[in-house]
Amino acid sequence: MSNFNFNNNGVDKSGTHWLQYAAFVVTAFAIYFFWAFFNDANFHQFSVKIFKFWNCNGYNPLSYCVMRWKVDFIP
Repeated sequence: MSNFNFNNNGVDKSGTHWLQYAAFVVTAFAIYFFWAFFNDANFHQFSVKIFKFWNCNGYNPLSYCVMRWKVDFIP
């Protein structure tokens, strides 16, 4: 998809705004990740590790966040 199909308002010939295409893609990924989080144990464990790492705040050193990444215990 190239940007020359859109006019100055971001609408293409069929009347669809480019943000509608972006929202469709984000929604498709969200549905897939929601399904994988609850139905695939490996993906669930991986995403819990990511959430643990993101949960580190500015008061903790980076080594603490890395240590939490290495722990396999899921609360």
